[in-house]
Amino acid sequence: MAKPVLLTSLSQRLRKKLAGMLPIVLGAVILAVLLSLLLPVLIPVLPVAYQQIIREIQRGDWDMVRENLSSMFESYGAAQVYVFLTIQVLQVLFAPIPGQVLGLLGGYLFGFWSGLGLTMIGLGTGSWLAIGVGRLFGVQIVRRFLPPTVLSKFDYLISEGGLWNFFLLFLLPALPDDAICFMAGLTRLLIWQLVLVCLLGRLPGMAVLTFVGASVGTNMVIANVVLAVALIAACLLWVFDEEAEAFFYRLSRADQR
Repeated sequence: MAKPVLLTSLSQRLRKKLAGMLPIVLGAVILAVLLSLLLPVLIPVLPVAYQQIIREIQRGDWDMVRENLSSMFESYGAAQVYVFLTIQVLQVLFAPIPGQVLGLLGGYLFGFWSGLGLTMIGLGTGSWLAIGVGRLFGVQIVRRFLPPTVLSKFDYLISEGGLWNFFLLFLLPALPDDAICFMAGLTRLLIWQLVLVCLLGRLPGMAVLTFVGASVGTNMVIANVVLAVALIAACLLWVFDEEAEAFFYRLSRADQR
């Protein structure tokens, strides 16, 4: 009898968590769609090489995306570091290139440690700007595009979960975390706290992607194993976040004694 009860409890927990996270994810998806509408305006003013890469992304030709991005960055020579940082910041604000692609590319171009450092600096700067935009113009712009029901649930969820909910959203893969930065600006949480949580939540995933990028041309078995383990760990932390939060709370209390 214990097994069906355990499965039922797990199923109920999953449904509750999916329903709870839906307002933030839905709002972020709406914002991501709105930001994507800027692409037709931005593409014509970009250099030809950038236009070609964006079209390849839209077609889903990821092999060509990686090859052309690598060639483009190598052509910049010593300036490629600054170009990489600039594009990393812009992808948070406008999302013309998925952050996962740049995480892989950072490892491929600069190696694991340098690639990870540059990626996190770019993400941190871009996230700070996105949160600031959400904070300054959120009421006038962001809230105008989101349904009132989504906003009310979003406000309740953030007031209840605060930084921990944002940490989980940034930790989980495949969520529109760049758009979530704009949503974060709607809260009353301190910007430096939001940026820190954003970086901590993104760090494990970006570390894995950078490692995979740095492993290209070597033994990819290890990289694939690391990627799979990280994905499983992120999902488990999301499902059992209450236990994890309680554990870290007890740990912090123990350190204060």
